Amino acid sequence: MYLVIVDTAQIQPYIVGSNRLRENIGASHLVAQATGEWALRAVPKPNNVKSDLTLDDDLCIEDGKAGLAAEVLYAGGGNCAILFRNKEAAADFTRRLSRQALVEALGLQLVIGGACFDWNAQSLVASLSGAREQLAREKRRRAVSSPLLGLGVTRKCASTELPATDETKKFSRDASTVYPASAEIHGKLAVVRPQGRAADERLRKQIRPPHGYDYPSEFDEMGRSHGQHSYIAVVHADGDGMGQRFQKVGDNCKRPEDNRQFIRGLRALSKAINDAALAALKQVLDLMVLRLEAARGGRKVAFSDRALAELPLQFTDEGGLYLPFRPVVFGGDDVTFVCDGRLGLALALAYLRRFEKETEARSACQGRATACAGVAIVKAHYPFARAYALAEDLCKQAKALRREVAEGNDDRGRSCIDWHFALGGLAGDVEEVRRREYKVVGQGDLNLRPVTLRDNPSLGHRAWDVIARGVSAFRGPGWAGRRNKVKALREALREGPDVVNQFLAQFNDAKQLPEVEPSLRDWPRRGWQQGVCGYFDAIELSDWFISLEEKDVP
Repeated sequence: MYLVIVDTAQIQPYIVGSNRLRENIGASHLVAQATGEWALRAVPKPNNVKSDLTLDDDLCIEDGKAGLAAEVLYAGGGNCAILFRNKEAAADFTRRLSRQALVEALGLQLVIGGACFDWNAQSLVASLSGAREQLAREKRRRAVSSPLLGLGVTRKCASTELPATDETKKFSRDASTVYPASAEIHGKLAVVRPQGRAADERLRKQIRPPHGYDYPSEFDEMGRSHGQHSYIAVVHADGDGMGQRFQKVGDNCKRPEDNRQFIRGLRALSKAINDAALAALKQVLDLMVLRLEAARGGRKVAFSDRALAELPLQFTDEGGLYLPFRPVVFGGDDVTFVCDGRLGLALALAYLRRFEKETEARSACQGRATACAGVAIVKAHYPFARAYALAEDLCKQAKALRREVAEGNDDRGRSCIDWHFALGGLAGDVEEVRRREYKVVGQGDLNLRPVTLRDNPSLGHRAWDVIARGVSAFRGPGWAGRRNKVKALREALREGPDVVNQFLAQFNDAKQLPEVEPSLRDWPRRGWQQGVCGYFDAIELSDWFISLEEKDVP
């Protein structure tokens, strides 16, 4: 037999390298196709792939009666693994898949590796691990391509700066969408054009929008309020400890006679995690639409939370409404979506909570799984690649907090979240920006971020509930509508506890700030304790945050 693994390289630049949402959507769809449908259809027959592209667990390659030429072990999450009866069948598969990727997804870099495998003498766990290591080495060793960028008579693609092969066709209501595009961009757009729409069909099939709503294909269809709230949020969420869960499946199947048990366990875990993530996204969508329906009226949907600005939704050509939300990467535990800037944090919180519940409800997930998320809130036409990189960096910050909380604690089940407002440019990474803008010399940190979603015994103040109580307080009596007072408090917090005391004496009859964390008694009197400010995050969010659930803002 011959074992083959298909993976991809340089995915992030390929998917998020454009400022046009249609192109990002198309690129994400092509990546999913290359390691999903295209790979499954390229496998020689007879195989274990059903007509609906699911895998038949009853057809096994080691069973001589089945007579399989190949068996797909798993496919999804950006890679797949296949066992072939012989090396010639594997080579034929590689040629067919590579040809389709070169023709239909120009610019997408597939990496395919393989090794001989003896079913009766070798452990599939060890062989898969060895093949993945070999593939990682091949990725590092591969020559970086240097394509000819064109001659003096060529035009540059507006997105990739490669030679343009044609102009894009007018397939939206905005005539400015016509621009010179390379063959790579034409391939991405081919699956989002009205006559194709394969990317939309795949999304609707897995996460169907409610009747009367549709997914946007442009950032300008996100519900932004021109001149007021022209911001989008890029949310990147990643499951925690997934590698250990898959390793656990293999730890119990290290003998050759356990190979079939390992395959079944691998498929079950992969499917359960994928189903849990999709179910969580669907529930988030339903929750958002429930709030939209409750506030719907006229040509604008008044999606307001305690006098926040309206969130206007745009009408589709069919008379429905575009959702202010669009998944870009989905399938598996790695999820990226974009939405109106005011909804980003609430949608991320809702997704993390539901991902926990959905994994807990599926026994194949091996218990409740957590995830961490980063939310980058940027101007609508901010470079998308930089916004995604910021969201990914914020997700890493959240994961670092999760590890910190878990040290010396058996309870590692705490989803964490981090966010940042990039209302202008962004000079440096998140840590550098926070050292420069969120630190007070001699006092400490203005921000509590990142935070856990649940109570945090070891770091009690770094929890979402603390910030939520602050947001609720600053929208309540004594603060709501008094922007000068809130602004004065914000500046006082930047100066330290002594200036906060002066602010309380001058502006606040109660002589103290809202109590948001009972264990830190200096916060209401001084705004600071233990080198941390307790109110700055809440003040930043008070004019921005649209809550979806009561637990968002008590």
